[in-house]
Amino acid sequence: MQDRNPASHTLFVYGKCLYQEWVVDQYSKVESQRLFYIRNNQGPLCATIYGGVADAIANNDANINNLGRLIILPSSFIGGHRHMAQLYQDSMAIVRQYGKPDLFITMTCNPKWEEIISALKPGEIANDRPDLVTRVFFGKLQHLLHELLKNGIFGEVVANIHVIEWQKRGLPHAHILLILHSDHKPRGLDEYDRMVSAELPDKDAHPTLFEVVISCMLHGPCGTINPHCPCMADDVCSKGYPKAFTEHTPTPLTPTQLTNAKMMATHLSGKCAGSRTMHLDWQHAQLCCHAYAYWPVTPLT
Repeated sequence: MQDRNPASHTLFVYGKCLYQEWVVDQYSKVESQRLFYIRNNQGPLCATIYGGVADAIANNDANINNLGRLIILPSSFIGGHRHMAQLYQDSMAIVRQYGKPDLFITMTCNPKWEEIISALKPGEIANDRPDLVTRVFFGKLQHLLHELLKNGIFGEVVANIHVIEWQKRGLPHAHILLILHSDHKPRGLDEYDRMVSAELPDKDAHPTLFEVVISCMLHGPCGTINPHCPCMADDVCSKGYPKAFTEHTPTPLTPTQLTNAKMMATHLSGKCAGSRTMHLDWQHAQLCCHAYAYWPVTPLT
């Protein structure tokens, strides 16, 4: 839906949850029409080979509830069993041809992106506009894929797979698998450290990256200081934080460490080298944040 009404007449977007219910209803109508077409065009879809009673007899299925006309959902129906199976088989064929993926990259939508905030109308929040959030996220995802696949910021990519999922909070995020050319595959600890880092960035050398890490990549606070954090389970952080300090990326790499590369590395540089802690404001109090509470990031610089 395109909202071209003035701010005083945006009945749909001002509906908030009611507007989202309307969007779901409209999509349900679209999907119902697709199912209606599939049901009435089983012949062209090669579904006539399935004879309900004949197949039941051949398969020794005596359950009368399974008899009757069988409607086949083709692989072109998004979300159907055959569609998901086809995507899986395509992915396995790529891995069989080009080998195991070298990089696993996650991109999560940020509701504080300037493109989202600037387009919101007075009184709106990002959760009120799933249409806007989706459009902005898709545009940024296409830009990221262009940098990865066309510009080759990690090297030449010979094959790639990516999926988009929706978190419970209502924000989309993407999982990307990259298979690099044999000449660009990371083969040593230094190469992995160049691609991913869990360090505190140098505030003076990389001020923008520093602010992003502090605002988006800080886990918690959890533990005894905040026992009601969503990650807490049985008085312990379910994500395993805080992590143990490690001055360098451990070797040999286990499969988990190979994926996370420098998940627990905290070899700091610049102004952060003299201290592994930093004081931030949290609920009107000074919070001492440790370097081991950061998620690994990839500085695209």
